[in-house]
Amino acid sequence: MFTDSNLLAKADAAEVDTSIPKISVLAALAVIAAMTFGYFTDILLRQISAPVFISAAASAVLFIILFFLQSIFIKGKTLNLSIILAETIGLSLFFVLNDYSFIMLAAAAIAYFALFVSLKNSKNELKNQLKINVMPIMKMSVPKTVAAIAILVAAVYSQPFYPDHIVISKDLINSIVRPSETLIKFADNYLHLGLNNFSVNMTLFQLANGDPAYLAALESQAASWGIKIASNETILDATYNYVNDKVQKLNQTVKWAIFGVILLLAFLTVKSLFWLVYWLIYLLIFLFYEILMALGFCRISSEQISKEIIIL
Repeated sequence: MFTDSNLLAKADAAEVDTSIPKISVLAALAVIAAMTFGYFTDILLRQISAPVFISAAASAVLFIILFFLQSIFIKGKTLNLSIILAETIGLSLFFVLNDYSFIMLAAAAIAYFALFVSLKNSKNELKNQLKINVMPIMKMSVPKTVAAIAILVAAVYSQPFYPDHIVISKDLINSIVRPSETLIKFADNYLHLGLNNFSVNMTLFQLANGDPAYLAALESQAASWGIKIASNETILDATYNYVNDKVQKLNQTVKWAIFGVILLLAFLTVKSLFWLVYWLIYLLIFLFYEILMALGFCRISSEQISKEIIIL
């Protein structure tokens, strides 16, 4: 039987990876982008700053672009699964090292599954197209890649609220109570309470201006609210201790509910941030794809399909 060698080559190219160097470069860049995102996001947990946030966001977008290109260029299923595993490790490595817990491991597993679904969606959409159009493929796969990133970020940001060691950070409490400084100073203009220089970082002794009678009255008032505060303790420290003491006394069900709400809010926040820039991600993916085509990194070839039919 005569076999067209050109058709055979095209069939092989459609199912088999034919350029190991190109695959290696693409996979390595995606893993590096994943690790870079994890590194900067981990720093962002401890030090919130615009440059670090921009670095984390840029590396996340770069990873999404590279992962999409990987999903349409790399064909081997086993190879793809191995690369996805490396990318998941890259995304979550710094998070797990920072806080090794069941939640983080579970989040990494979910992220791996989300990346797998994203890859599968790309493959299925690409397979169903007679003429390659990357826009429908992007819309099918990119949101799943974003979901993988979002679940990891949500998990790491919600770690302080994990029921076994739930602690409301002093920074969070400070951000909540600090507006009271403005309100108290505003009220002092009319009520003349002597609190025109009020600050949550003042001690009770400073707040009372060293007046023993006033100090005793403040301590008594705080005690009536269930707050124990020493004369040399700042208002912020006292509030921090009070809030966390109340949180520790919550039953386990309520603690899990708090954790679940924080996790969901963090996930939706990250997803919404990406939703605002989906158009930019799609545009960058399209530009990267076209540039690679123009540079000869890949090419489009037509494939003849034969099919058995019954004729009467």
